[in-house]
Amino acid sequence: MVGFDDVFNNLVEKWEDGFDGFHEYPASNIKKIDENHYRIEVAVAGFKKDELAVELEGEALIITGSKREETSEEKGDYLQRGIKSRSFRQSFQLTEHDKILDSTLHNGILEINIKRESQSMKKTLGIPIKEA
Repeated sequence: MVGFDDVFNNLVEKWEDGFDGFHEYPASNIKKIDENHYRIEVAVAGFKKDELAVELEGEALIITGSKREETSEEKGDYLQRGIKSRSFRQSFQLTEHDKILDSTLHNGILEINIKRESQSMKKTLGIPIKEA
């Protein structure tokens, strides 16, 4: 079994290399909470809960935000517009031992808590052997 530190270091290496979703919009963090728990934080200021989706496709965590195009009336008379609010899709590669605990939208930050399950926590499934 690969240890938690290996997975965490792998995520950090991918982040430094700029894999899908990193160094792009929106900004994100990966935070180690304790030995078997970490959190992905994504800055989603301006997004409502119903405009966000968190899904697991195989071992890839996919986070999407959907924004419709603003009308000219909604755009208003901004002199400068630095707060982005466009649609996005970010992916984070997990492992078979990672379990998504929950996701929370709090003060413009989407937090996804992930727990690393040890191999010993996995259930053993006995397969009966039939006689022919």
